[in-house]
Amino acid sequence: MDTTNAITTPTNTHIVDSCLVKTKADMRRFLAQVRDAAAPEMAVCQRDMESQVREWRAHNLFYMLHVFRSRTHDVDLELRQPWWREWFCCVVSFFYFWD
Repeated sequence: MDTTNAITTPTNTHIVDSCLVKTKADMRRFLAQVRDAAAPEMAVCQRDMESQVREWRAHNLFYMLHVFRSRTHDVDLELRQPWWREWFCCVVSFFYFWD
């Protein structure tokens, strides 16, 4: 996946067609490439990599299950999240067995 599929801002990282990236390793590699190209104040650089991967995996799981497919086809990795969303993504991503 090309890093031009990522739109970075100081508060969010939007990844177009994120459902096409399946494994944790590929997600980490993609995020590392986006981080390398982004300014340090962008959300992708400010947020913990594993937290972003967990949220991405949760989105992919819902996409695979045909839940809100129009909303889970892409992912928005916001810089600030409520604690409950972080916890929810942590639990849900555990059930994503693509790796």
